[in-house]
Amino acid sequence: MAARYLPRLALLAAATALPTLARAEPPTRQVEEMTDHVEAARETHRRSGRQLLVVPIPQSSPTLGSGITLVGALFYNPSQEPEPWISGAGLMRTSNGSWGAGAMHKMSLGHDRFRAVAFAGYADINIEFFGIGPNAGSRGRSIELNEEGVAALVQGQMRVADNLYAGARVQFLDLSTSINRENPLFPDAEIPRREFDSRLVSIGPVVSYDTRDSSMNPSRGLFVQASWLFGAEWLGSDFDHDKFTINGNLYYPLTPSTVFAGRAALCGTSGLAPFYDLCLYGAQGDLRGYETGRYRDRASWAIQYEVRQHLFGRFGAVAFAGVGGTAPRLSDLGDSTVLPSAGFGLRYMVSRQNRVNLRVDFAVGRDSHALYVSVGEAF
Repeated sequence: MAARYLPRLALLAAATALPTLARAEPPTRQVEEMTDHVEAARETHRRSGRQLLVVPIPQSSPTLGSGITLVGALFYNPSQEPEPWISGAGLMRTSNGSWGAGAMHKMSLGHDRFRAVAFAGYADINIEFFGIGPNAGSRGRSIELNEEGVAALVQGQMRVADNLYAGARVQFLDLSTSINRENPLFPDAEIPRREFDSRLVSIGPVVSYDTRDSSMNPSRGLFVQASWLFGAEWLGSDFDHDKFTINGNLYYPLTPSTVFAGRAALCGTSGLAPFYDLCLYGAQGDLRGYETGRYRDRASWAIQYEVRQHLFGRFGAVAFAGVGGTAPRLSDLGDSTVLPSAGFGLRYMVSRQNRVNLRVDFAVGRDSHALYVSVGEAF
């Protein structure tokens, strides 16, 4: 589970919640201050072709509670690539005692012939664990876990044909789990002892197909990415399971100011996968309105659509809806419990140069709802 949150602390999409209702200043004031930071950074780095984006984001989510995430990212382009390089760092603290820090770097070389991403981070988070299986989340019984761990990721790809990239990814997670609060009404929440203190090292191929006009805020094109990672005991992993994921995003302009976006996602694991590396419903924006990990199993799917409308100036609005489910195996997805999602949101472009949006979304799920604030689109 910690592996889900660690990378997002450093990426621009690090904050995934709503500003706390108790803060003294209204949201409009926060946006004005954020814009001042961005404009000042743009003027400072204009001559060097760099832009520094520093965004403090108050947040509140059903997963981690209320708090704040401070995200800083430097956009620069030393080799004149189609997309800028990004070096970023993030620091998070929430009301339920969770905190974390991380750093990342993303770049391309050879006029986007080579792509690379690297991340490292630490997190100490408190989460609710509802169990495993299609009925665990709807039952509503949970225990509270503390997860403390160090994570790292390195991925490299090379263009092997027009818009097609192939490469490899290595993931590392050293995780220590303990129970903060037990629940006598939840006797089957036992986690195998070997998973409380364990190390996960995964390696495998990653293939991407990318025709987007922008990686930050695309208005047209297709992006499909598939990975198949294997637990590598020969690299020190405690598990030898495998995990397959494939995600596809479609962007199509309906009018000069309106963009249709769609996303489909599929996840499957086999072997003795640890509870924190199963398919977690609600992860990666699939789907909004659900506490990440409340529904978890060895397979999951999700489909969602979004209409993005520019309003005026830097402001925009979106409406989205989707459906998905979880199952014990990929072959059982046809019998999975249906989990719908729908919502709407507002957008404010904090960086016109790099088309970076601040987003505020309200989403409703089958038995829950959530508010989100983040930098960058959900997909």
